[in-house]
Amino acid sequence: MKTKMTPEQQATKARLLAETKARHEEIQSKPGFWDQYAAWDREYNATVAMHRARQEAKLSQAEVARRMHVPRASVYRIERGQNVTIATLTRYLRACGFDLMLSYVPIGRKRKASAHSALAMA
Repeated sequence: MKTKMTPEQQATKARLLAETKARHEEIQSKPGFWDQYAAWDREYNATVAMHRARQEAKLSQAEVARRMHVPRASVYRIERGQNVTIATLTRYLRACGFDLMLSYVPIGRKRKASAHSALAMA
């Protein structure tokens, strides 16, 4: 059961929400924030796609590592997006039974496709 907030608690909550919103606006207004955010978003989507490919292939990290002839720790680093080259990404996806398909969009345009749609069956 929800308990009612006292007027003092409501005022504190409103103040904290306003402060949080102001801080977010301040951070987002800094030069380069949205460029950095876009770079992080691309990296995150790539790591999600790699992990999803392995899951769809029903493979463990150990099995992907065996197929790539690398230590399992390397597969872990690949899935975390740590300094992954296109060649490495291609090897990883082929070990999972997929091919890499790249696309491009003008800077600033929102992508409509999910990370999954960037993968094509081999």
